[in-house]
Amino acid sequence: MSTKWITTAEAITIVSKNSHHSVSPHHVQTLVNRGKIGTRSLHRGTILLKRSDVASTRVAVGTGSSQHKNRAGRSVPHRTYPT
Repeated sequence: MSTKWITTAEAITIVSKNSHHSVSPHHVQTLVNRGKIGTRSLHRGTILLKRSDVASTRVAVGTGSSQHKNRAGRSVPHRTYPT
């Protein structure tokens, strides 16, 4: 496999390290959906992410974590999805 493309799990590690806080798989998927990170699909449904896009991605503190606040201001854990 080419080193230009990485898995979602690797992307989470890189973005978390670059951002200095944990980032959820859901937030990485949001970045993909917004066109911030390029993707490549393989024939068996595997989706790879473009390493250069991931390496240049930083997420501000308070966004991208595995928890968010509900309308009452209470912290609510995000659902996690298998990668």
